[in-house]
Amino acid sequence: MPPSSLSPSAIDPGQPLAALHAPVAPYTWEVQALLLRTIQETGRIPLRWNRPVEIIGMYAAVRQASAVGGLLVPTVDDVLVALSANQEDRFTNRLEDTGQTAQAESFVTLGALSVAVPRLTRIMLTNGAPQVDVAFRWKAHNVIATPSFENAMISLSFYCRYISR
Repeated sequence: MPPSSLSPSAIDPGQPLAALHAPVAPYTWEVQALLLRTIQETGRIPLRWNRPVEIIGMYAAVRQASAVGGLLVPTVDDVLVALSANQEDRFTNRLEDTGQTAQAESFVTLGALSVAVPRLTRIMLTNGAPQVDVAFRWKAHNVIATPSFENAMISLSFYCRYISR
């Protein structure tokens, strides 16, 4: 059916819809990490809630955290991120088959998670004490002996709302 012949009733009423310019998410949480030019990857950074939560969207930012000179200033396109929940569900992956994926393949470009892409998420974490884990790494191998990038201060903000029990 051509798009012009779709009527409003053709949209599934059970489909979650949202205006991309104004997600309803009254709470913001953020994880931050310093990714040094002398390491390839941060460790996992946990973010915990004390009740069920829905992640509506995310915003990623990278700032230069050193000034050595002669090195590239990193951006959200130079950093990869891995995002998982409750130590089991992975929300980032570079391969189709997520069940057989090695941990190294669970990273994606940081900027891809940002609401500005435009993209909203709807990650429902319904257990009593949900947790997400975030890890960052350089997209291009940043050789320790001759690094390409300045140190990076990375942040990933989560726009959330609590879920009624």
